[in-house]
Amino acid sequence: MRALLFLSALLAAAPVPAQDGNPLPADLHLVPAAADTKPRPWAIFFPRAMGLGTLAPGNQYADLAAFLNARGIDVLIVDDDAALRRLGPPGSAGEKRAAVAIDALARLRTTGRFDMRCPGIVVGWSRGGEGALTLASSRNGTDSGIRAAIVYYPSVGGQVRPWPQRMPVLALQGTSDGIAPARKLEELAAGRVKNDEHPFTIKTYPGARHRFDVAHPTDRPDSAKIEKDFDAKAHADALAAIDAFLTERAISGASCALD
Repeated sequence: MRALLFLSALLAAAPVPAQDGNPLPADLHLVPAAADTKPRPWAIFFPRAMGLGTLAPGNQYADLAAFLNARGIDVLIVDDDAALRRLGPPGSAGEKRAAVAIDALARLRTTGRFDMRCPGIVVGWSRGGEGALTLASSRNGTDSGIRAAIVYYPSVGGQVRPWPQRMPVLALQGTSDGIAPARKLEELAAGRVKNDEHPFTIKTYPGARHRFDVAHPTDRPDSAKIEKDFDAKAHADALAAIDAFLTERAISGASCALD
């Protein structure tokens, strides 16, 4: 049943305006689980340095949005380079992206979406992982309703040390990543300010490299070309890890019944 729901969501997923007459800036792409504004859990995505590409089935961000939509989770995908030019926030790479997230949440909440009473998650890839990890270690993140973070092969160089963890984190990392090495991620986790309430889970995939979840060029998601770093097994295992992580934390459409 879940596979059928995922397939339906994948075929249907497309960014939409936040609300007719009150559109989001062009750098914020809303992919809701349903067209209504019923309160649901929500997620914010920060991409890797290569940018969003074309948000259609086969694109790594559109595909994960569809995967979360099938769980009843609304998704906002941020074109962070464009959003940073629009807002010009100060600070480190992570702090700048955290500011983008806070601004986006304020805009969405004026339209009745991303309800503060529903749990939020932040997802970041590579450089976008800086924003996700900054929100996971900041009161700006927890005070905005973000309850968990998921990072794919994150850059961690800009994170404060020791890292003050404020929510559960799931990290998905290839052991043969030469761009964001597993060693640096493991050092961040080992030296963090530990909080038994919040696990920092690192799932490592032997032999997987950076961009192991990128099956097709992001700007040509319907291409028959398979990217050289794509690892089908690691990608499938990562999705299973995300599913288990969200299930353990009861983050699904059923976790935000406000009636």
